[in-house]
Amino acid sequence: MKEGGTGLDAQKKKVLGLVGSPRRLGNCEVMVKEISNNIKEEHTLGLIRIPSLNIRPCTACYGCVMDKPCPKTDDMAFLLDNLAGADAFIIASPVYFLGAHSIFKQVLDRGFLLYTILPRTYGKPCILLNLYGMDDRLGAAPHTLMTFASFLGLQIKAQENIKAALPGEALLVNGMASRTKAMAESLFSPGKAPHNHGCPFCGCDIARFGKKEFTCTLCHGTFRLDGKGNTEGLKEGGIFGTLEHMLLHKTWLAGMKDEFLTRKRELIKMTLPYKDTGEWLEP
Repeated sequence: MKEGGTGLDAQKKKVLGLVGSPRRLGNCEVMVKEISNNIKEEHTLGLIRIPSLNIRPCTACYGCVMDKPCPKTDDMAFLLDNLAGADAFIIASPVYFLGAHSIFKQVLDRGFLLYTILPRTYGKPCILLNLYGMDDRLGAAPHTLMTFASFLGLQIKAQENIKAALPGEALLVNGMASRTKAMAESLFSPGKAPHNHGCPFCGCDIARFGKKEFTCTLCHGTFRLDGKGNTEGLKEGGIFGTLEHMLLHKTWLAGMKDEFLTRKRELIKMTLPYKDTGEWLEP
């Protein structure tokens, strides 16, 4: 039985599949279910079609940073509750115009709320899947899913970029059966996944170029390449780390709110001259 239940099911691992495609039985949905079918550990599979959720834009009120309820009434609480209750995650997104589905960024824009469940998600394993259609047109899509997983404190056990555009085509990719099996076996395996390329600290392969070094766009660690093309870590970025370290960000944000309240009159005085500049256009 792969769907939620009670009794004996309550003792099984709870795998949460986040399907980032609105397409029914498309590659994202099918791959999440296929990986689940190959997991040897007894588990249930819960599924959320993320684009179907109503996630409203953040208005930067800082209420959640100050431990106040979010004023938005939407599906964010539902999503947070399910994220907090899962033991592992399979997260899949299609690639649209060189990026992951925008719903993941919509959730990340409300990311301060992730701190409310971080103690319950930190260290849990996940698999990330990016489904794309055109050769070499993956773009920055992997970065979004890695960011989503990293700010939940998840351990990324595997990340696969799969070229498949037609519904169900992912199952026909050469070697996909063995790749799927390997991903399934990695989910509850001990230890961390090795970084065979990209940032030596987090594995992200998107970086900013400096004069003598690269800066990872995810963890902000700095590294360089040796004469053989191998990465050499220079300094960790300090964004991620232990649970306690990650929660320091919330403390810093709360401090910034206090600083704003202290300097409110000064800052408002500086911005008021811009109040009537330009004309707002509306539909």
